Amino acid sequence: MLKKINNLILLIIIMTQTISCQEKASKNTNSFQIDKKEIFYNDKKIHLGMPIEEFAKIVNSEYRVAKYSIPGRKDKIWTWKDGGEAYVNESGKIKYYNVNINDESLEKEYNSIEELVQKVGKYENFKEEKVSGQEQIFYVWEKLGFNVAVHDNTVGQINLYPIAFTKRETEYKLRIPGPPMPESDDYILTDDKTDVENYQVMLERQPKTEFKGTFSYDGNTADFAKIGYTDYNKMVKDLHIEGSSYDPPGDSKGWGRKIWLSYDNCLIDIRRYNNDGKTIKDKVGKIDGVLSIEIWRFTDEDRK
Repeated sequence: MLKKINNLILLIIIMTQTISCQEKASKNTNSFQIDKKEIFYNDKKIHLGMPIEEFAKIVNSEYRVAKYSIPGRKDKIWTWKDGGEAYVNESGKIKYYNVNINDESLEKEYNSIEELVQKVGKYENFKEEKVSGQEQIFYVWEKLGFNVAVHDNTVGQINLYPIAFTKRETEYKLRIPGPPMPESDDYILTDDKTDVENYQVMLERQPKTEFKGTFSYDGNTADFAKIGYTDYNKMVKDLHIEGSSYDPPGDSKGWGRKIWLSYDNCLIDIRRYNNDGKTIKDKVGKIDGVLSIEIWRFTDEDRK
């Protein structure tokens, strides 16, 4: 009898250890935590500015590198005494606006500066600024649903994506000669090839799998395996970031949450997406959820 009891106790101990090991193995397999002025991934300390190679070792999962270049350019800017300002936009047109005059008939695109001058008068100042080209690098953890913007081979910004990019945008396609293509919610026809190029760039740096891990702030956790496409308010409640003490202090459908951390000038930018009134809603269904969680450094100018 005593032998049977000892065997039973041993079996219980083995089962308890097995369950404990299973729980430990399954816990925090894709978890970001902000706690006690530190950032963690799966309980291992990380920080903005750390070498990307060290971050990759901590994540310990397969990733790919997405690179693309932004060419240099020359910005042309004209200013007027009354507060008017004009610049050359991406379409090569002159775009005019005036902070002191609310006149939509003037604030439009012009083919040349001469055409604009005929409307608003001679400008006071003109300057041309050269903007250097730059290379953008993202490490993309495809299966985990996040990427990292890399600056000077260090972690610049961490981006978690609970909603796939393709569920909140439609594809851009270049309009071609011949019979027009039928209308569709799946794509937007454009005459500007840069629209198509920009869309492809965005797709390239996006993980194909949505973030279904956990995100914790000051001991409160939002589990994105349980938060759906319409659970933005559940996320706010789970993280205990309701109320006027958080920025912005309301619950407008167009607002997310910004949590300014005093240490390391770190910002947690929780972006909300609501597809009310958008044609893509017919394709993907109702969405009112967390578009992304972005962890990045801010400057005093960013906070204004």
